[in-house]
Amino acid sequence: MLTFEPLILWPQLTNIVSALIVDIDPNAERLQIFNRKTGELVWHQRVNNQAFRFFSKETANSTDLMCVILDDNAQFNAQIADHVKCMLVDAVTFNPLNPQAYEPSV
Repeated sequence: MLTFEPLILWPQLTNIVSALIVDIDPNAERLQIFNRKTGELVWHQRVNNQAFRFFSKETANSTDLMCVILDDNAQFNAQIADHVKCMLVDAVTFNPLNPQAYEPSV
């Protein structure tokens, strides 16, 4: 018979990912994120003021993302932020209102 020792993970639980936090023009209604090398649409969502999205932690080491904000009324031209870099965060403790970069405990 197999027996397993219980794992107590909660005090040390972490989920390291990269987070993209975008402050958005109040006139923007949609945010699109593209992989600038492949042209692939990575994310598309209606937004207001600020948006955030989690990506794999490998994304934090690259500048392959491009953000485009659009308004649906066509009153303003689209705005683009190129070579956007994500921040490495712990998804378990992440607070989008007070984003803090992940710092491993020593």
